[in-house]
Amino acid sequence: MSPTYFCDRNLGRKFPLRLRQLGLTVELHDDHFSQEERDEIWIPQVSRKQWIILTLDERIRFNKTEKEVLLAYRARVILLPNPKQQMPGWLVQVAQEFANAQARITRFINRTPPPFVARFRITEKKGKKRYHLKCLDL
Repeated sequence: MSPTYFCDRNLGRKFPLRLRQLGLTVELHDDHFSQEERDEIWIPQVSRKQWIILTLDERIRFNKTEKEVLLAYRARVILLPNPKQQMPGWLVQVAQEFANAQARITRFINRTPPPFVARFRITEKKGKKRYHLKCLDL
């Protein structure tokens, strides 16, 4: 069974729509919650549905309240790459790479017990891309 991804509001609309075009099951923040909804309100609801949270928010695991909610509701979070120099279309490119890495990501999700916050990275060596997921301390 393929995972359902929940895109945090910081990913905008182009990222999740590209994932949908590429065949992934995706839920958008704004389809379920108001723009101003606090993370500690939506994280429990999303986690109860066992959706995988996709976000650019590196600080989600450091905010005391959000961290408590992540732990209590056994959230599964994947942090996406957020380059310092953002070129036009960079997030759509990340969506493409994320879709390309689905076999690796699905294996990671199935083998990693919740709660977790993992960083998704892309490296390239000799023209070959590699995808990495690493659990971070919660």
